[in-house]
Amino acid sequence: MELQDVYIAICSRYEITNHLLTFGLDIIWRRIAASAAVRAAGTGPWLDLCSGTGEMAALLSRRSPAGTAVISADFSVPMLREGIRRRGAGKLIPAAASADALPFPDASFGLVTVSFAARNLRSRGGLFAGSLGEIRRVLRPGGIFLNLETSQPGSAPVRGALHTYAEGIVGRLGKMLTGERDGYAYLSGSIRSFPGPGEFASEMEEAGFSHITWKELMFGVAAIHTAIA
Repeated sequence: MELQDVYIAICSRYEITNHLLTFGLDIIWRRIAASAAVRAAGTGPWLDLCSGTGEMAALLSRRSPAGTAVISADFSVPMLREGIRRRGAGKLIPAAASADALPFPDASFGLVTVSFAARNLRSRGGLFAGSLGEIRRVLRPGGIFLNLETSQPGSAPVRGALHTYAEGIVGRLGKMLTGERDGYAYLSGSIRSFPGPGEFASEMEEAGFSHITWKELMFGVAAIHTAIA
């Protein structure tokens, strides 16, 4: 099954499933990331890429200076529609867009955020490198890229516990909650294969970003990377 088909199948249950799979931690992590993004960001407009149902975009919009436009972009139109249904047409500015071919001019944004989507981009061959290039292209010089993602804890016991949970629970519980087997089996594998924070920072640096820093969350289970274009 194509990844886009997975999101069509689960769009109405996507948010609640994520909250249950992470015991609500994804809500807290998004809030931390949104606050960090707003503190670091340049002037708008801002772009939340791979936005899904717009949870991060809505957080950015609530925290942004008055008049800041926040665009919620995703390759899945059903996910964007679900976000509008949940949050109202006036809360999000939706845009159908693939991360490796963004329909925006160069130097359009002061901030680009990606939340829990780098695993998908990275596991699909050249899409990740192309997406990082596109993010850098649409950011103004000095603009901020912030990425929130699961990570690899430095502690071997914590990393082992994360991998055990991802391998043994995520796929089964995701299927039970959504009826979708392939998508959550894929999610389980991508959690275990995603690089640690230092390696991911190196990949961002190779794409041309500078001043890369990261903050580990929950003993390194997740990480927030911030970089300058």
